[in-house]
Amino acid sequence: MRLFFGRPSVRYFLATVMVCATFVLVCRERAAAQEFPPPGKMIDIGGRKLHLNCSGKGSPTVILVAGGGAFSIDWALVQPRVAETTRVCSYDRAGLAWSDVGPADETVEQTVSDLHTLLSKAGESGPFVLVGASVGGIYIQAYQRTYPDQIAALVFTNSSNRIGRLVNGKAALIWDMTEDQIRSAFPLSASDKGPAPTSEDDPFDRLPQNLRTVRLWLETKLWQRWEPTKESPESTLSWRKELLTEFGETDTKEHPMGKLPVVVLSSEPAASVSAGHSHDAAAARLDFLSSNTAHITAAGSGHEIHLYQPEAVVNAIVRAAGAVRSGSQLSHR
Repeated sequence: MRLFFGRPSVRYFLATVMVCATFVLVCRERAAAQEFPPPGKMIDIGGRKLHLNCSGKGSPTVILVAGGGAFSIDWALVQPRVAETTRVCSYDRAGLAWSDVGPADETVEQTVSDLHTLLSKAGESGPFVLVGASVGGIYIQAYQRTYPDQIAALVFTNSSNRIGRLVNGKAALIWDMTEDQIRSAFPLSASDKGPAPTSEDDPFDRLPQNLRTVRLWLETKLWQRWEPTKESPESTLSWRKELLTEFGETDTKEHPMGKLPVVVLSSEPAASVSAGHSHDAAAARLDFLSSNTAHITAAGSGHEIHLYQPEAVVNAIVRAAGAVRSGSQLSHR
């Protein structure tokens, strides 16, 4: 008879150690998740939750829409100041910060639908002033087109200008590429993931120290979850479709948004008429979306004006909200 007391005992011991180690790891992960709770509320939008952080009172309600891969806390230098004058909310899109992932994260269609549902479920009522930073500018235009009756004004802060992709080693603007060309760039390479983040550098080092710590934690979580070899082209294809729609609107109509108050805050001066009809860049045509537009130049600012020159963003939002309340024409600068 062959006895196996020793080997099963070792297996049992190792299994026990593994279970205990797993338990400790899970506990640590849960503790980490609770170490930095969301500053706002988690709102159920139908089987998943998004993080919404609102403050202040008054009308119109300002909605802050962050750029690609950015978080609601990135508005920390702006939101408290705006809250002194009116209601203001920042939020995290699906798959970012505290918000649950969705079926098609960062696509225009899901982003617009999610935000509409989020505001409704949270009991936030319009009229809304939408503020879009970087690629957030694409989202707020799409939202205004889908729900025009809810939108009282738009504010763009260095809205995305040139969005490109590398295909076969060559860079091209996504609106100049075919769908097949974009699809051929995916999935990405494992090397695209890069090293784990270890600090919050420029411009996020402008945030208070406690928020830099939170942001590093959020960025690390996002890095851990991201798998470039499983990345799909859907968000890029969605952006391409939206940008082509936006080009088409300004190509065929002088002021596609009519008299809607629009503030364009940019680190570049106002565009010429010819630039506004060019497809070489996307931001120039923003100055011609409405007959009631003000262009403000944040001279010397980096891309994230809400971090480099937050006072300029606050002033732009206050001007837009003031124009909504008074029904007056925005003064041009």
